[in-house]
Amino acid sequence: MKQYLFASLLILPLTLHAAPELKGNPEDLRGFLHPRENIINISAEAEETAYSDEAIINVLVTTEEKTLSQAIKSNTVLRDKIKQTLISKGIPTDKINNSNFSSSSEYGWFGDEPDSYKIMNRMAIEISAESQLQTIATLADEYDEVKLSATSFKHSKKEAFTQKVKQKALDKVMAKKAYYEQALGITLIPVSFNESNIRHQATAGANVLGRAVMVEAELDRSYSKKASAAPIPKATNNSFDEIKYRGSITVQFKVK
Repeated sequence: MKQYLFASLLILPLTLHAAPELKGNPEDLRGFLHPRENIINISAEAEETAYSDEAIINVLVTTEEKTLSQAIKSNTVLRDKIKQTLISKGIPTDKINNSNFSSSSEYGWFGDEPDSYKIMNRMAIEISAESQLQTIATLADEYDEVKLSATSFKHSKKEAFTQKVKQKALDKVMAKKAYYEQALGITLIPVSFNESNIRHQATAGANVLGRAVMVEAELDRSYSKKASAAPIPKATNNSFDEIKYRGSITVQFKVK
């Protein structure tokens, strides 16, 4: 009996040391006890070209009079004339916006009293056709108080093209998935995805066009009036300029 007990005591330490020692943080232990399935990422990028179909033309209206009240009145009257002309040419009222006016006094060489008062007011006009741009340019030629100050382009179908880029990128991902499944003899099951922000920006031509629209404001007035008689050339695509939409999608697949 004593010999049997002694033999058991000798075997017990060997048994205790036979099991592997588990060390590490909870995430390491979880990976050891429950090994993760094979996961792969498939990514794809897509690009779509659109054409900006709207533009915002900023017009600066400046009037100067001996009194402040007269300067304000002259500015208001002139802006009303411009607005009525634009409406008559088919530009909706809600597309013509006025900013808050600013005033400045004009002082002479001597004396503390201002010689005159100057009122400046910006009009932001949203257009969707080059004929409307021609109307605005004509107004700038007709009134010395009117000057084109800036322009920016918009695309009315931004959301539709954003979705189009996402779908195109996803189609590329799924095409790669089908290729890998056939070539490697595996099955890929989607488990998650990540999409980058869809970026959109005007091409270099947009900046060129924007400067071209404002060229008339920088020209000498006499030259500008002669040049305005010629019609503005129309773009072949009947729009203002190109816009590039870019984006990417990454899908995680489980290998089965």
